[in-house]
Amino acid sequence: MKSDNDNFNAKKLLTRFGQFLYLSISNFTKNSLWESASACAFGFIFSFIPVTLIIFTVLVGIIQVYPSIYNFIINFASEIETIVNIMPLLNRLMEMRSVKSFNIFLAVWVIWMARKLFNSIIISVNKVFRSQSKRKSWFNQLLTFISEFAATLIVALIIIVAFAFTRILNLPLFQTILSNFPLLFRQSSHNIGIFILYFVLFFCTVIAYRMIPGTKPRWKRCIFYAALCTIIFFVLSYFINLFMNVTNYNTIYGTISSLVLLMMKVYLFFVIFLFCAQMIFVSQFFDTLLRSEIYQLPTSESKGWGNYLRRFLFINPSQIQSEENTVSLKAGDILFRKGDKVDFVYYIKSGTIEECQDEQKEKAECSLFSKGSFLGDVQCILNEGYNATSRAVTDCELISFRAEEFMQIIEKSHHAARKAISKISEYTEGAYAGEDEGEI
Repeated sequence: MKSDNDNFNAKKLLTRFGQFLYLSISNFTKNSLWESASACAFGFIFSFIPVTLIIFTVLVGIIQVYPSIYNFIINFASEIETIVNIMPLLNRLMEMRSVKSFNIFLAVWVIWMARKLFNSIIISVNKVFRSQSKRKSWFNQLLTFISEFAATLIVALIIIVAFAFTRILNLPLFQTILSNFPLLFRQSSHNIGIFILYFVLFFCTVIAYRMIPGTKPRWKRCIFYAALCTIIFFVLSYFINLFMNVTNYNTIYGTISSLVLLMMKVYLFFVIFLFCAQMIFVSQFFDTLLRSEIYQLPTSESKGWGNYLRRFLFINPSQIQSEENTVSLKAGDILFRKGDKVDFVYYIKSGTIEECQDEQKEKAECSLFSKGSFLGDVQCILNEGYNATSRAVTDCELISFRAEEFMQIIEKSHHAARKAISKISEYTEGAYAGEDEGEI
């Protein structure tokens, strides 16, 4: 018995994982997040130099008090000189002694351009959570500027901490240790730099997953998927660096190849970032999405591997089934009668149901509904009574949805709403056809 229970639980867990993965991939595609990742990467191009300018502007006051930090920043600037030369701008910032109207205009323009990246990220994440988030558009704009300045301060703080760390290493005690183990510490400093970079990336991703959606996902969920995003990106970057010799590309194409490689990594990061955001959404609203998906199930006559896969994954939604919403019928039992108030919408999990316009079968028009069909959904939406008497042809097992619960599925999923509109159109067309025949 224990072995049977273990097998059942393992099968249920595997089914849930398949449903979760399918919902994540399908919604990622439906939300056009591939294009959103491109928009974020494009925003990175526009925002990189403005954000850098803002960071160094913040640091100017500190540099003037502690000039030695300037040398540290100069070394950093030389590292990125092949991509962009910011030395003239740094010199102009250091020479600035007064604020002019033109400088104010430039500052506003720089801040406005720097928001491109953050605005693209917020718009992309909102695509994922728009059906559940009630956040106003003005708040998203405010969040854009908050994110911009928060990122600026974080990077500026990291530069200051890194400078302080290098100053500590210059102390006699550490210099003695460094001289004894030069190779070890050279490699360790490189690894520490990489670790700090990915830790900052992880930290910013956690904050983004928590603050941007407007649905308040749990912290542990945000931390888990931020860690997953960072790890996957680290592994991809490692293999890209392993199999692509940037030096050879620089020799042939010049330093532009470094920029191309950087943009490829940025694009890949945003693809992973948005896919993990989509998984957070699916994890947070799994039951709602599952209900929506079973309502959209294709019929058994539908062709194509996609339709077969959907029926295979969602035809038995045990995740949302409970003792309270399970209805069992024997052959011949009546589920509801024509004209009864629609308090429940039913999903047929197994068996066959017959709906007749008249209970006297020899005179009635009857329709058969099998596994995967919904009963009473159109009447629930139109706020009508059941339009037929429903009777079990075989032993049946059904899942019931309260009318309010079913309407929430329609309201929160535009894909389910589209299916409902299609069914209402067929229903009204049939009703008018019946009236026309009666008149004739």
